[in-house]
Amino acid sequence: MDRRMTYDHIRYEKRGAVAVITYDKQERRNAWSPPLYRETERAIETANADDAIGAIVLTHEGPIFCAGTDFKAGPEVDPDTGKKLNIAQICMMQDTGWIHLLARSKPMIGAVHGAAIGLGVTQLLPMDIRIGGASSTWSFPFLSLGYMPELGCTALLPRLVGYGRALDICLTSQKLTAQEAKDIGLITRVVPDEQLLDEAIKVGETLAAAPRLQMRLTRELFQKNALEPDTNAYLRRETDAFIEMLRAIKKARDADTAKG
Repeated sequence: MDRRMTYDHIRYEKRGAVAVITYDKQERRNAWSPPLYRETERAIETANADDAIGAIVLTHEGPIFCAGTDFKAGPEVDPDTGKKLNIAQICMMQDTGWIHLLARSKPMIGAVHGAAIGLGVTQLLPMDIRIGGASSTWSFPFLSLGYMPELGCTALLPRLVGYGRALDICLTSQKLTAQEAKDIGLITRVVPDEQLLDEAIKVGETLAAAPRLQMRLTRELFQKNALEPDTNAYLRRETDAFIEMLRAIKKARDADTAKG
């Protein structure tokens, strides 16, 4: 039986070794507000602290994955400073914001069967895998609305689709179909909408079945080395990671020998 936790803006459940976080604030089109963001953050931390969980899926109820920023939502008041923080300030905090959270979390999969708009797309860019339902759309309307790309979009989107495409998409405020998003590398899979969650959980189970240390080290190497121009630097990181892995394997073997 799935263990469930109670939230006001999202749902959290366990499907085997996969935690599924579902946006469910449809009256606000699942737009990010400080409360929704904090609940999502807490759910991710809950999954990270659960040894039975090996991967996390983020998905949604309703026709819209996330409509971006909830501009009608009030700010969050910092209890220490009394400063009022809007959702952009919260999710883009250095060291503790969304990108940092995902970087140190268990593998994350974004599963979208509806519209991902603005911040609804950029929040998915740091994830390990993005899967789109056949009817999903991916919109970058920042400039057409008088805003600008945010949440690391100007760094992360070019890494996924290339500099030229990223600039074209953002400067012209493009809206992409699922197939168009897959063709350029924004997402890696397109499946029928009704199969989306099952496919995401299946992928999550595959990730969860991998050795945890090797999975963590591999993800860290990609995060640090993907754009590293220094050959010696990325080789050194790989060497250090292999040493850490081999030491862990030896420790486990020695422990098994001692038990025997």
